[in-house]
Amino acid sequence: MTETSESFSIGKQYLDSKTKNILWGGGLSVVLVAVIAFGRYRYPQTYNDVLLWSIVVFVVGANLINYLRHLRYLRLIRDHRVELVPGRMLFWTGTEKSELNLDDIVLVNLFRRKDTLHHIQLRLKTNRGIRLEGYGNLEHLAALLAEQIPKAHVVNRKI
Repeated sequence: MTETSESFSIGKQYLDSKTKNILWGGGLSVVLVAVIAFGRYRYPQTYNDVLLWSIVVFVVGANLINYLRHLRYLRLIRDHRVELVPGRMLFWTGTEKSELNLDDIVLVNLFRRKDTLHHIQLRLKTNRGIRLEGYGNLEHLAALLAEQIPKAHVVNRKI
């Protein structure tokens, strides 16, 4: 007997939006540093060197950490996919495979924004949560999950 499986990977649109958010954060950080620098020029007693350099160090550090985490995410997600087979969900990253028995799922939350599925949250018997976000054709993934999970355990939520 062969098992039919459906495979889902992270969509390009989702990756583009995450990259855009990183750039927005960097741009707003530059604006913050510029406002503090202007305040220091205009009111040197109030906006002193300690404030300016502490903001610069914090902003540079936060953006650097955010950028490095984003690069790591892009590297890991390149070879990532989720496969849904009858009774199981397989998570693949490169050649590494994790398996989730669908009987271990006690709740499936479908979070919708403006009637569009934003993400899926799985709650397991161990009270652990798994968030599925950014996958191409997320609606189809949710429909396949809902077919294999008792209807009472699938909940639509508005965000």
